[in-house]
Amino acid sequence: AMDPQQRHALMNAVQALADAGIDPDRTVAKIGIIASAGENVYFQQVLKHVDGKQLPDGFQMALHHDKDYLASKIAYRLGLTGPAYSVQTACSSSLVALHLGAQAVRFGDCDIVVVTGVLADPTLTEGYRYRPNHIFSRDGTCRPFDVMASGTIGASGVCSLVLKSAPVAMQDGSRIHALLLGSAINNDGHAKMGYAAPSAEGQADAIKRALLQAGLTAADIGFVEAHGTGT
Repeated sequence: AMDPQQRHALMNAVQALADAGIDPDRTVAKIGIIASAGENVYFQQVLKHVDGKQLPDGFQMALHHDKDYLASKIAYRLGLTGPAYSVQTACSSSLVALHLGAQAVRFGDCDIVVVTGVLADPTLTEGYRYRPNHIFSRDGTCRPFDVMASGTIGASGVCSLVLKSAPVAMQDGSRIHALLLGSAINNDGHAKMGYAAPSAEGQADAIKRALLQAGLTAADIGFVEAHGTGT
C-alpha cells in the first residue's frame, strides 16, 4: 500500500493543479515537482506490528514508503516532465523547496512547478514527555514571539503551491493567490551555540537578502509567520 505521506502529497498536488486550472494531460507546459516530507513514522509503526515474512521485498517497500521517491512518484502518476526531486533540510524543507521552485521557473527549467510539503505522523496523538532544552513546549502550547514561549508542538499537514511567472499567469488568466516577491536561503555554519540551535544573525541575513530581492524594506512587512522553535 502507498505510504500516507505519499498519498496525501499526491492528492494535494492534484487539488492544487486543479485550483490553478491546469490539467497535466492537456497542457503543453513543462511542469516540475519539488517535494519534501517528514520522517516516515508510519512505516516504522507498521514494522513493529508485523512479522518480517509478511513484508514485500526491500525495493518495493522503498518505492511505496521512502520519502526519496516522493517527487518522482507524483511526477509519474501525473505525467509531469519537468524537474522532479525531493528536498530534505529538516524544518525548513518546504520553504527551501519553495525557493528552489521559484528559481526553476525563473531560470527556465520548467514553465510551472508544484511545490509540496507533507508530514503525516500517526503518533502525534500520543503526547510526549517534556525534556528541558529540547524543541517541544513545556505545557503543550506553542507561543511564538511570547515571553512565555518554551518550544513547539507537533502536527500533521500537507500543502501544495503551484508556481509560474507572474506575467504568464496574468496572460493565462490563472487564479493568482499571491506573488512571491523574494526569497533567500543560507546556513549558519558554526556561528551559533550548538548544532541544533538557531542563529539570529543567520536568520536576519536571509531575511535581508529576501527583502533586497523583493525591493522592499522591513517597514513593508505586515504579517510574519514563523517556525515555533525559532529555528
